[in-house]
Amino acid sequence: MENKCVLCEGELKEKTVDYEVYGKSLGKFPAKVCEKCNEQWFDEKTSRKIEEAEKKAGLFGLSREGKIGYSGNSLIIRIPKEIAKFMNLKKEAPIVIYPEDKNKIAVSIR
Repeated sequence: MENKCVLCEGELKEKTVDYEVYGKSLGKFPAKVCEKCNEQWFDEKTSRKIEEAEKKAGLFGLSREGKIGYSGNSLIIRIPKEIAKFMNLKKEAPIVIYPEDKNKIAVSIR
């Protein structure tokens, strides 16, 4: 790997970084980190270790695709069982839904 960031041409420096998935730390891993844009780059061996840690923690492949449906006059979004379990969601739990931009909806659990 070169010593220049492919995104911004900043200098890459060797560092040990905390790697998080869905807000859960999977540990610290060696990476090259851009001093300008802070992008992190992992070698193939480290990427495999991160993937193993993600699988062990039950987080690998947690994202899902879905479709918007109808219920009466409202649009509904179903939350897959694996995501509900990870987030410890229960029926009738209070939430707040808001747009983050034109292409992203955020849901906060109260």
